[in-house]
Amino acid sequence: MLTMPSGRKVLILDALVAGWVLGWIVVGVLAAETVGQLTELSGTFGTVGGAVGSVGATLGGVDVPLLSTPLEGAGEAIETAGRDIVAGGLSLREKIERISVGAGFVVALLPSLSLLLLYGPPRVVRMRESGALRALLRTGRDDPALEAFLAERALEQASYRRLRRLSSRPWEVEAPATRRALAEEELRRLGVRPRALGRGSRESGPI
Repeated sequence: MLTMPSGRKVLILDALVAGWVLGWIVVGVLAAETVGQLTELSGTFGTVGGAVGSVGATLGGVDVPLLSTPLEGAGEAIETAGRDIVAGGLSLREKIERISVGAGFVVALLPSLSLLLLYGPPRVVRMRESGALRALLRTGRDDPALEAFLAERALEQASYRRLRRLSSRPWEVEAPATRRALAEEELRRLGVRPRALGRGSRESGPI
């Protein structure tokens, strides 16, 4: 599972993911419009079919002595061919329109869903964790025991490099200042403001 960044950096990642999705939606719309422009070709079928039908109608109306029946039959055949061409053009137009919509969806959804399937689950977990932490803070905001609990969690979650920045002796959780720094770090990791912890044990002391 994808590892989420600490603190409010996740909001930057949210914005990047949203930009990615929106960008591919735009590309999908453009792809659909580009394919849809091929429907203009189907107009040619209508023009040609209409012209052929006109020729057939004209031919069928020619009155030639002794040959009227053959010419009338040929004219009807040509008119039928013209109607078939027009119908073929309309059918082609409908198919192109369906293909353009499908192409737009494929282009927009495949990259977007691939990223959302990767990013969505850990993001949901982070949101639930943050919500659960806020619920704990509402229950024991000023409880020193909660501060100690959060400090222990920070020791488990934070990197050694980060712990070294927080305190020169981060393992000394019993020291009030160290405990407070670690507890606030745990809040920041889940995107909760440190002041939500309350007063706790704000005793001064070396870190």
